[in-house]
Amino acid sequence: MTRDSRSVYPLLTLSACFWGLTFNFADYTVGHLTPPASAALRFTLAAALISLILAPQLRKVLAVAKRNLGIFALISMFGVFGFNTFFFLGVQFTSPTNGALIQATNPLVTALVAAVLFKEKISGNHKLGTGISFIGVAALVLLGSAQGLAAPNLGDICFLIANICFAFYAVLQKRYVKDSTPIITTGVTTVIGFVPLWIVAASVAPRPTPDVLAGLPWQVYAALLFMGALGSVLAFVFWNRGIRVIGVADTAIFFHLVPVFTVLGSFLLGQEVTWFQVGAGLVVMSGVLIATGSHRRLFARFLPAPAADEAAAPQSPAPVGDGGAARR
Repeated sequence: MTRDSRSVYPLLTLSACFWGLTFNFADYTVGHLTPPASAALRFTLAAALISLILAPQLRKVLAVAKRNLGIFALISMFGVFGFNTFFFLGVQFTSPTNGALIQATNPLVTALVAAVLFKEKISGNHKLGTGISFIGVAALVLLGSAQGLAAPNLGDICFLIANICFAFYAVLQKRYVKDSTPIITTGVTTVIGFVPLWIVAASVAPRPTPDVLAGLPWQVYAALLFMGALGSVLAFVFWNRGIRVIGVADTAIFFHLVPVFTVLGSFLLGQEVTWFQVGAGLVVMSGVLIATGSHRRLFARFLPAPAADEAAAPQSPAPVGDGGAARR
């Protein structure tokens, strides 16, 4: 393990922490603002910060944006406007824990969208893991009465739609965006996407007028700052550093910590977490681990290394896509 590898693990853990706690802070902000206003304010802060980060390479950003303007506009409607509209509607009607667990299936939903749109193949493990995860999600959505929620719960359905929106964002970005970097794509789509968020926010009462904003407690602004700066920008910067240092496959393992931090945040903020959610969450996360192959990488990382005589025995070829191959 290199020094760079050791240094990136805390950063990836922070990324998962920032994303996980975003569910808790979003739940708090919609108690004071409409969901569209919460989303618009979050992404105003995110757009301002990421614009500052990209300012030194403005000429390159403008060239990339000009070449990809049509696809950037389209995916911003899915990944920024659509996703965040349904994300904040979701936290208004369901718990942060439910939202995080449903969102944890995004890699599976993304693979399904890619298979439907572009006929990309899905492995047997992926099909098995997807089936297991969706059983857990179906339990959360359809058995809401076990958590004191309506069944089916509108918030859970909103999170499912948000999940599909972000899957389209990821698949279309990978397929059609040309000569861009992840941070440029994120920056341009954030700047484009927060505009329709404000149009909707200005149309839904109570509107975020100066008087309304002036009357908000400071905790709301702290939550928005956390979501805009840490949950929308810094987590992304840390995540991409992890991809550069240890590869996509090993970095993806840390994504499974997101619901864990949401649950911890719920305990700290006094938001209810039920045993039913814990059980459904274990089902969901088991399916995600199987589908993404993370269970093999976890075993390889934490189980003891084979003895010398065992290591000398002939070995079968390593599966394509294992963590070591990703780092090379």
